[in-house]
Amino acid sequence: MAKAFFFILLMIFTLNSIFAQNSRDVDNPSKTSSQNKKSVKVFESGKNGFFKTQKESKEAYEDRMKQVAKDKKKSIKILEKPQYSDKSYFGHKRPPKKRPLFKRKLCKVCGIVH
Repeated sequence: MAKAFFFILLMIFTLNSIFAQNSRDVDNPSKTSSQNKKSVKVFESGKNGFFKTQKESKEAYEDRMKQVAKDKKKSIKILEKPQYSDKSYFGHKRPPKKRPLFKRKLCKVCGIVH
């Protein structure tokens, strides 16, 4: 008796799932018509809240990339200075003085006694 009851419930649930309406089955004409039209994509900026077309956003991206390249060149030029490239400077702006042994003290900048 219990097996027959569970079998009937199982059949009801399977039939219900077979005949249930699926959201993918419904054809909405408004969606299909808007998908067929080619339009310019519009993006909303987070801070200002104004809209930009794809062309304007592409130009802004190129401007940012040019600025990044410019900043990299500038930082490379700065790093070529002897303060950063020469190891004898130990992070100082000018190379530290070589004092006699009894006058040497611990440096606060690099942590070396010189």
